[in-house]
Amino acid sequence: MKIRYVLLILVFFGLGWFQFDQLQPYLNRENAEKIRLGMTSEKVIQLMGQPDKKSILFASRVDADTAYLYRAPFGSSEEISISFDEAEKVVHVTND
Repeated sequence: MKIRYVLLILVFFGLGWFQFDQLQPYLNRENAEKIRLGMTSEKVIQLMGQPDKKSILFASRVDADTAYLYRAPFGSSEEISISFDEAEKVVHVTND
């Protein structure tokens, strides 16, 4: 009987942690919808927070120099990517 209660408590906390861990990706998706072309990288960081990863783009996009990558909600096809040109202005947002 004690084992059942322990397992039930572990499952309960596991589900709670999963929900807590998914809060920031949902906020990332909502905030990414507010990003507009031409915004500066400082404005993006004010809105989105520090990126999970930064990537230097070479030949993948002619008009983009750098990309900030953020976690997307569970089940999304890819992470949220915000690309900047050499002047550190937004040129592309991927938010699936």
